[in-house]
Amino acid sequence: MDEKDREILFKLFRDHEDVLGSSRIAMLALQAFINSIQALRCDATDLKALFTELCEAIRHTEPRIVPLIHLIKPFEAEMQTQYSDDLEKTKSEAIRILMAKLDLLKSKVGKVIEHGVGLIKDGDTIIVHTASSDVTKLLAMAKEVFQKNFKIIILKQDFVKTKQLIRALSKAMIELQVVPEYSLSHYIEQANKLFIGAVSVTPDAKVVTAIGTSNIVSLCHLNKIPVYLFATSLKFSHHPSSHQKIHTKMVAKSQDDVNYTLTTHSHDIVDLKLIDYLITEDGKVGKRGMAKYVA
Repeated sequence: MDEKDREILFKLFRDHEDVLGSSRIAMLALQAFINSIQALRCDATDLKALFTELCEAIRHTEPRIVPLIHLIKPFEAEMQTQYSDDLEKTKSEAIRILMAKLDLLKSKVGKVIEHGVGLIKDGDTIIVHTASSDVTKLLAMAKEVFQKNFKIIILKQDFVKTKQLIRALSKAMIELQVVPEYSLSHYIEQANKLFIGAVSVTPDAKVVTAIGTSNIVSLCHLNKIPVYLFATSLKFSHHPSSHQKIHTKMVAKSQDDVNYTLTTHSHDIVDLKLIDYLITEDGKVGKRGMAKYVA
């Protein structure tokens, strides 16, 4: 895989993660890996090199898709004893192992959603900023299955992402109010909770989140609005925030006869100390209990 192909792959991961969230993109990536193995035609001796090349690219995505990396590492280890001269047998074993990883991820995400539904009370007004699939699904379940009566304030940013939220939550018949993210201060007193997702949580107590999240979390913290972070244990990275490979892009711009270079980043970094509650597959964890997850 040359540098151009790697950049295309990384951009694909970023674009999908931005709209769907890291749990969902990890599921899609695992399923795509399975589908590609099923369609693969090559010599049995080439399989290991092909798998290694793809897994190496996954380990270096910008930013790191930590749940996917955590699942790919044991896949590589388990495959070491499965390579043989029988192409179809090796492919079947690879698919079996990947299906088990996919099922594990789905199970952990499902438990996070179950715990999250229990946190929503009648009369809540919840701020939502990102199109995290975990957060979106638990909100829809709270309304559709448990008939809870609550309101969502959607903070509009890039409309590709905001559109996903509006469609998903409107389909669940949830009461919505869409406001610009830079105007949250005018609506903050209406809210009593902020729900966010994460790409990863790092051992230096940082959370890699969607761009714009840092300012929103800070404003909620100042106004004593509890911040709830939804993240499976697979999102906890072994690498510090400085190694999460947040993508930086510099684009030449020209506007009103002024030329300048606009620098943007793909994600924000939020201090874990600003998070009031962490929700994993184990349930709700307060500030004191978070230390064991980042140790």
